[in-house]
Amino acid sequence: MSKALPAELPISRHASEIERLLTRNQVIIVAGDTGSGKTTQLPKICLRAGLGRRGVIGHTQPRRLAAMSVAARISAEVGSGVGVQVRFDQRVPEDAWL
Repeated sequence: MSKALPAELPISRHASEIERLLTRNQVIIVAGDTGSGKTTQLPKICLRAGLGRRGVIGHTQPRRLAAMSVAARISAEVGSGVGVQVRFDQRVPEDAWL
């Protein structure tokens, strides 16, 4: 599983701060421009912060296609363990971290 963040994404410069805030706060808000890496890199930052080991890191998207493509992208980056649920259609691989 690769938790490395692409250096060219703006969110990568703030990853340590986001990790620190995640471990100290129940809720944080991350705002950034389109293409800054929020969608694909925040789940990896959560994993690096030790979250999701006993449960699920949830990631919501407003549209079915976006949810499916984001799940595929994150799965490709971390290697495995990523599932997706859209309405009543749930696709969770056997190696998911549940």
